[in-house]
Amino acid sequence: MKNTFLRKLSLMLAVMMLPFGLVHAAPGYNIELEKVNNNVRDQESLQRGAVLFANYCMACHSVELIRYNRIARDIGWTDEQAIENMAFNQAKAVDYVKTRMEPGVSQDLFGIEAPDLSLLTRVKGNDYIYTFIRGYYEEEEGKWNNKVLTGTSMPNVLEGLKRHASDEAYDQATTDIVNFLDYVGEPSKVQRWDLGWKVILFLLVLLVLTYLLKREYWKDIKH
Repeated sequence: MKNTFLRKLSLMLAVMMLPFGLVHAAPGYNIELEKVNNNVRDQESLQRGAVLFANYCMACHSVELIRYNRIARDIGWTDEQAIENMAFNQAKAVDYVKTRMEPGVSQDLFGIEAPDLSLLTRVKGNDYIYTFIRGYYEEEEGKWNNKVLTGTSMPNVLEGLKRHASDEAYDQATTDIVNFLDYVGEPSKVQRWDLGWKVILFLLVLLVLTYLLKREYWKDIKH
């Protein structure tokens, strides 16, 4: 009886921990990805990442599954700050974060429509995005390629930043951009983390109480 209960308890714990293993499982790629080590709890990093995204990415890309006022609430800005820092006062707080590029321009310039990046980190992973935006190299003067995605249509938008910033500043900037995209991919991630351990603790306590109740009900019954 006791061994059976322990086996069932071990199985339940393994099942509850399975999602955590899946979250941290990295997809396979042909190159070694750089580790970004971003932290979505770091609001200052998220704020810097939001500004960098607005300055370097929103000319082509959008994150249209989230609104400016949601970003403001989560990363420690007022609605006015979000609009000023990301939309340059050209949008409303309730608007979704859309690209500033007119429809069709990306197709004409690059031969492809620039994708929305709302779920990019959830699809590709943080390390992939970090390695990609840092992976540009110049094949010949003025002609760039990328070690992660050969022949990419996306230009090296961070070329100027890398050229004029220190290595430390460039590393921080690229980390902040990925951190912001990580947040956008799942805005409730921090709340989920904070709630998750409480739910697991409640289930464990409930499991113990249920087992004790079961023993009390069956103690006088012979098997």
